Amino acid sequence: MSKPVWDRPTRMPLIPRIISGLFVVGILGGAAFWVLDLTKFERENAALPPPTDAQLAAARPRARATWNLVRANLTTRLHQVRPLDLGAVWSTRTGQICGLVNGRGSFGGLTGMVRFYSVQHTPVFHQDVEHLQFQQAWFQCQRDRWVELHAGTEETGFCGTELGKRRCYTVRIRDRVRTIEN
Repeated sequence: MSKPVWDRPTRMPLIPRIISGLFVVGILGGAAFWVLDLTKFERENAALPPPTDAQLAAARPRARATWNLVRANLTTRLHQVRPLDLGAVWSTRTGQICGLVNGRGSFGGLTGMVRFYSVQHTPVFHQDVEHLQFQQAWFQCQRDRWVELHAGTEETGFCGTELGKRRCYTVRIRDRVRTIEN
């Protein structure tokens, strides 16, 4: 007794098999290229290594001198008569000063910790340049912490200020940490 025609195995023609194989190889190659490109991007944008003790000793005097000029310009820019309320401040390998300061609003009141970086000893705030330009410069500041000039908070807004530390509290909700004002 012979098998019916519909039960007999049929072979797929050669051309569709070749095309399917090329398609699978193409997808795997694209995925491999994407992974390699992503690792290259991660390597290029990772935090830079911290300085050695010798590098730190050599860079610290120049960074402090630059910070003194930037701090004077910052005090003038913010119309401060009292000492600045500073958060974390550091210098990069290139001598750029980056940090947070309790800034003033348009009516003269303190607004909370705001980020700044320096360009030729002049502080630059977010409102001074385009958003993308500021974010790119701040990203470079974050990844290149060379010399720490002032230890302090990196939290922006009211809760990062001295007054905010007394009035805000931290709430832990599972994996998230949120600071709430009283």
